[in-house]
Amino acid sequence: MRHPMTFKAALLAVSSLAAFPAHAQTDELIITATRTATPADALPASVTVIDADAARARGEITLDQALARVPGLQAPRTGPIGQQTSIFSGGFESNHTLVLFDGVRLDDTSTPEGVFDAGQDLLGDAQRIEIVQGPMSALYGSNALGGVINVLPRRGGDGAFNPRFEAAAGSFDTLTATLAADGTLGRLRYAVTGEGYASEGFDTVPERISTHNGERDGADISSVTGVFDLALSQALALDLLVRRRDARVDFDPGLFGNIDENPFTEIQSESALWRVGATWAPADALSFRVGGGVLETDRETSDAGVLGDEFRGERRFVDLSGEWRLGAWTLIGGAIGEDEKINAVSFGSNIVGVREHWGAFTGVQGALGPVNLTGAVRHDDFEGFGGETTWRAGASFNAGPVRIYASYGTSYRAPSLYELYVPFFGAAGLDPESSTSWEAGAQAQFALFGLENGLELSTLYRSSEIDNLIGFFGFTYANVDEAAIDYAEARATLRPFGWLRTSVSYANTDARDASTDVALARRPRHAWSAEIAVEHGPFAAQLGWRQVGARLDTVYDNAGFWAGTGRVEAYDVVSASASWAVSDSVRLYVSGDNVLDETYEAVNGFASAPANVLVGVRVTP
Repeated sequence: MRHPMTFKAALLAVSSLAAFPAHAQTDELIITATRTATPADALPASVTVIDADAARARGEITLDQALARVPGLQAPRTGPIGQQTSIFSGGFESNHTLVLFDGVRLDDTSTPEGVFDAGQDLLGDAQRIEIVQGPMSALYGSNALGGVINVLPRRGGDGAFNPRFEAAAGSFDTLTATLAADGTLGRLRYAVTGEGYASEGFDTVPERISTHNGERDGADISSVTGVFDLALSQALALDLLVRRRDARVDFDPGLFGNIDENPFTEIQSESALWRVGATWAPADALSFRVGGGVLETDRETSDAGVLGDEFRGERRFVDLSGEWRLGAWTLIGGAIGEDEKINAVSFGSNIVGVREHWGAFTGVQGALGPVNLTGAVRHDDFEGFGGETTWRAGASFNAGPVRIYASYGTSYRAPSLYELYVPFFGAAGLDPESSTSWEAGAQAQFALFGLENGLELSTLYRSSEIDNLIGFFGFTYANVDEAAIDYAEARATLRPFGWLRTSVSYANTDARDASTDVALARRPRHAWSAEIAVEHGPFAAQLGWRQVGARLDTVYDNAGFWAGTGRVEAYDVVSASASWAVSDSVRLYVSGDNVLDETYEAVNGFASAPANVLVGVRVTP
């Protein structure tokens, strides 16, 4: 029958347009790297896949917790869960990594730098997370200089009704729960997820700072997600994605930017996304898709009930794409149109700005014998500064157990609406930030200890140059700087037994201001991680270690006052988790983070979590 295969292809098209983190296995299909389902061993890129269920079993509740374990990624958070979290990928800036949900960009138009905050997105609605590091603007446009993170949601499974329930409790008076269901009803596939998180947290002000008094900074986060796919015929499918996230977070701002206790301040934030689309596959090798929707982001601060800064952003988008498979080759192409808007009040000033944008891309991939080739080119046109053209090309060569690959690409970040339109500081004439990068890597898998994948090795080197970085020149935004980044990583996995896996990774990041040769802030030169994982019958356990090396940061003295930029010391975090399948449908788990109770500040001036534990149960009847 043609219908099931066509429907499956339609779902893959929707997604593409839309354990210890490890490189994708050779038989795994990756969507994000090429915007079409592609075997991992055909990609000229560094790809990491996170299984969301495995991440939650390790006690990772939010997106930033899962990302922090990926080599080459840093996700420092300014305190407990819910506080602001930035993502630094391969040495790039925090607004240089594009975050997607089912292919929809989540970067927040209301924030000063248009950056995505990874600290408030829960993992209950996610099936997997694909991370592609390196320049990806040729496929995804602005903000993808350091890579793309794509959260792929759960979709309808076999059977009419597959419920799922999860609940956990732990340190800091933490409670979290997920209630979800998915299934297939005739031609309709659905997946609905509701989840919540509540915690009293811990004091954001470190104990070393004299103003510390132990006042706890908690958070409440809730989200609802629905993913629906309807096959109208053998060739035509409709889809609907809806997602809403609400959060309330306590924080401690000082009066003049210093670190101080403030028990009455909080941030309220909302994010609402909907997208509707249609996929038409007139032939097995040919498909087209059209979709459109809206992302709204609202955020406001208050102190003792008095409203402070307000940030409201909106992005309306429509896209059209197509895919044509010709034997060993695949052609893709598409176009997108966006309207962005900001309406904010910051430091008493009104900020109003709108911008139209359109973009078009095309890509090709295929094989010439053992060599896999990929290429893409894209042109974007923004109201205000005109066009930006980016491209990427790469090749992957498979020689038995060894795969080597190389690629070259360009990327850019458009100035944010805030940078363009904020009174007194904005500059309408800003140019986009742009980068060029090349990389080369290798992966190898060898039979050892009687296992086909007994030993896995990988290595990567990437060199990047960034021009027109946006910063302050005097009292206004301007294109003021350049940067150079050299990044290298190595990973190894050993399986001495079928039930035991050991992994270790090392990342070396040399990110510097090209003019002054000074290291860029919050980019540690050295980062290590290791894990021992056991899975035997109904029992599974992991013991992990992560070291973040010394780095430059904005520093605060022990009185809580800003003390310029300085070197902060390395820190180590040890985590452990275990789970037990009581039955086919019930699994118990316990996890501990920072089990050695190290005192550290992932962001200087903000306390990171002391030793803590989470105990939970997952029920999937």
